[in-house]
Amino acid sequence: MLHRLRALLVLGACTSLLFAGQSAADPAHVPGGPCLQDNQKVSLSSVANYQDVVTSLAQIERTSKGMVTVESAGQSGEGRELFYATIGEGEDVFWLQSRIHGNELHSTEAALQVLKYLTGGSPDARLIRENLTVVVIPMYNPDGAEANIRQSTTPNRIDLNRDWENFAQPESRAFYDVWEAMQPRLALDLHHMSSAPRVAGTNDLNQFQIGARAISPTRMTDEQWLTNRQMASISLDALDGFGQTHTARYPDIDITNAVLSRMMLGGPGPDGSDPGFQTQGAIFYEVRSVGQKSNGYLENLFRLPTLDVLTAAADGSLYGYDTSSWEAEPYAQGGPCGEF
Repeated sequence: MLHRLRALLVLGACTSLLFAGQSAADPAHVPGGPCLQDNQKVSLSSVANYQDVVTSLAQIERTSKGMVTVESAGQSGEGRELFYATIGEGEDVFWLQSRIHGNELHSTEAALQVLKYLTGGSPDARLIRENLTVVVIPMYNPDGAEANIRQSTTPNRIDLNRDWENFAQPESRAFYDVWEAMQPRLALDLHHMSSAPRVAGTNDLNQFQIGARAISPTRMTDEQWLTNRQMASISLDALDGFGQTHTARYPDIDITNAVLSRMMLGGPGPDGSDPGFQTQGAIFYEVRSVGQKSNGYLENLFRLPTLDVLTAAADGSLYGYDTSSWEAEPYAQGGPCGEF
């Protein structure tokens, strides 16, 4: 796959020369868009685009000395390669996806940072590589990311996180095939939320919300519901005392056609067949987007809890983890416009 990445790097360099000197328009604050405070803007030049992902994956694969494999799941509606990276040798597979909504901007860089960290020599990185196989999708929706919209771009604007029942888009079919082949035990989906949720009794916005249920617990197995709450508790504990971060539960939802929902329900797939497999734990993060001056902080809100969940999954402590942090966590005040 490295030769294909190199070809895309050359193409990207030519494109950069053609458009040198042009500035990207700031995205509008629209329902489903990045979470902004009043009068704030986000410059697209400050966040990773598709070519940045291609460049970063090629570099990480090249310098990993064989630890990272980059492959394409297929092509997007506009013909972009749907790249994902794999690292580790463990039997349990951990699925990390980001930017399924193209205008939720900062999770791509966080996912790349996680992947790069896993190539390092720290004890935790080695532990994760030994006990897990980690699948990292830095940009699930490259067409939407390039257009800076929530949905896909062709043939219709379809929310890719509502397309794991109809499988109308090639992105959905391609990544379902990877999921079916890899059979991840755990999955984590990185999102942004709206500016609506606030800390009770204040005018402060929540920086981090956590969703432990994409479907009702009545449609999960007891093991799935427990694992989700354990993953959520580890995530909340990871951010306890981190700056002025305010956390909350994401509002309860029950959506059958979202990616995580269908992973836990176990199909059917695009051809109607039963994959004979269900993901045991699948949760999502919602981080507030506030512009390039806070990029590093926002990326840490994704990265820190992700790494703690990965470590706990690798050393086995996840499956005995106390769920009290999740049980005590309040719901956000106000509804999200970003929407999982």
